[in-house]
Amino acid sequence: MSVSYVETKSGEKVEGIYRRDVDLASGRFAVVEKAREFTLVPWRPVLERPLGKHVSGIVRGDTISRSIGRQRGGPSVS
Repeated sequence: MSVSYVETKSGEKVEGIYRRDVDLASGRFAVVEKAREFTLVPWRPVLERPLGKHVSGIVRGDTISRSIGRQRGGPSVS
């Protein structure tokens, strides 16, 4: 199966399964996969626990406001 990279712009919602983190020249990022595409979002230590689980959030410049888990009122992480 082939997955394509999708760039995320500031203000856009990101959701999918947090697969792993990657270290790039521009910093550390989390790989979030949804269907046959993935995006990179700024990595934060709090993402260690939901590895392999559903995450969602809104990209704000170089940061992301995250919710972890599927429930609507789930914990928010900044």
